[in-house]
Amino acid sequence: MILSNRSYYLPLIALAGALIVSSIPGLAQSGKRHKKIEPTNERSLKVTIEAGLGDVTIAKSKGGNILEATVESDRTINLDDCIDYEIRDRVGFLNFTSDCDDNSKKHVKKSKTHFSDFESSDWWLNITDDVPISFDFELGMGKADINMTGLSVKDLNLSTGASSVTLRFDEPNKSTIEDMSIEAGLSKFRAEGLGYANFNYFKFDGGLGTYVLDFSGNLTHEADVDIEIGLGSVTIIIPKNVGVKVFCEKNWISHLNIDEDDFTEREDDTYYTSNYSSASGKMNMHVEAGMGSVKIKRE
Repeated sequence: MILSNRSYYLPLIALAGALIVSSIPGLAQSGKRHKKIEPTNERSLKVTIEAGLGDVTIAKSKGGNILEATVESDRTINLDDCIDYEIRDRVGFLNFTSDCDDNSKKHVKKSKTHFSDFESSDWWLNITDDVPISFDFELGMGKADINMTGLSVKDLNLSTGASSVTLRFDEPNKSTIEDMSIEAGLSKFRAEGLGYANFNYFKFDGGLGTYVLDFSGNLTHEADVDIEIGLGSVTIIIPKNVGVKVFCEKNWISHLNIDEDDFTEREDDTYYTSNYSSASGKMNMHVEAGMGSVKIKRE
């Protein structure tokens, strides 16, 4: 049997095509892919992170880059479609979306749902600690581990859907957060080391979920805290060295559990710790509980 010249060259053509695809930055069929953004003349960053289905881990960069991103997925993902970065007036605008596989191109309308839309990916986003950062998080289904330790966070807004999210500060924030806002839906949410966040105002809005707000850290100034809870339950942990005033209006459908050994009701629906006047770190807390449950404890 005599082979045609075309048949002879087909394997070579296929091999060359595979090599070309593998050489395109950020594009591969499966496994881990990487992308980094090197610093130029940025004075600050505005970071927007939108993550749908999948696991996301966020932490400080160790290599001095603006961003070091890694994704592990069985989907075909081009990281250039997931990550957009530009600099305007020495402010870096970093936008990340996890919805960037071949079945969800930015400029193509989908007429049907693909099975790959429900395949999750694992993302690791490591961000610079050299400049102040404003964060906006929009998280859908999946898990997120947001470690702000070592970063210079000046704004933080976080919204979660049906997800499991951990937010933590393990050491003092390098910047001051004027307004820190968290909105948690049908989710499991835990915040640790909020006393290290260095916020002036903190707002938490919870729906139907289970939440833990741990204010451990080194709060040394007076801060205001607003907490609203719908049908869910929230546990609030406050260090004993922090002076606290809590206002929580009682009603017959909500449940407030507050440690009476540490708090005294001096006014209607207003509770004080004994060190409220003397403590260098103070929290003025306003709690609204619809049909939910609130537990406040000191550790």
